[in-house]
Amino acid sequence: MTTNLRRSLLSAALIASQALTFTALAQQTDENRPRQSTLDRGTEVDRTRTTQSPMSKTVTPQSFATQAAVIGQAEIELGQLALQQTQDKGVRDYAQRMVKDHQAAAAKLRQIAGEESLDLPQSLDAEHEALKEKLSGLKGAAFDREYARAMAQGHDKAVALFESASQASQMTPELKEFAAATLPTLRQHMEMAHELHAKERG
Repeated sequence: MTTNLRRSLLSAALIASQALTFTALAQQTDENRPRQSTLDRGTEVDRTRTTQSPMSKTVTPQSFATQAAVIGQAEIELGQLALQQTQDKGVRDYAQRMVKDHQAAAAKLRQIAGEESLDLPQSLDAEHEALKEKLSGLKGAAFDREYARAMAQGHDKAVALFESASQASQMTPELKEFAAATLPTLRQHMEMAHELHAKERG
């Protein structure tokens, strides 16, 4: 083997050895490098998560008290109307339950509102007034069907409102406790209303 060939082979071996060393070092550096960017991104995403619903961030003591009062009054007045309009025992039993439970909740809300200087409406809002007027013109099966549907839809909204109020950090302790304590009854009303609606639709 000539001297020049031997030198060429040694040079090639040296270059290959250096390349392997460089690759190994690069991999080791990659493995040891802190993966902060991914973790940081995950942490940032986690910080944006919250157990509160979007509504719970916007509901205030006054807005909740107002909406709760209107909903409760609507359930009472529509229940009393149902007792006049229906001949269906299931609808009558449900209406009696609505009047009784919502009168009790309304009394508790009035007490809290008085202690916290919150204004409560003395009449229904336009939406519930229109619903009452619509139902007033119905009788028999037509009334039962529309009343059951209104109760199902209304209690879906009521449960969502009270759930939000029970989680809202800006809610006063008394109102938050009222919302949480009323929720089980409202959820039961909601389930009963959906069952009644399904039955009346046939």
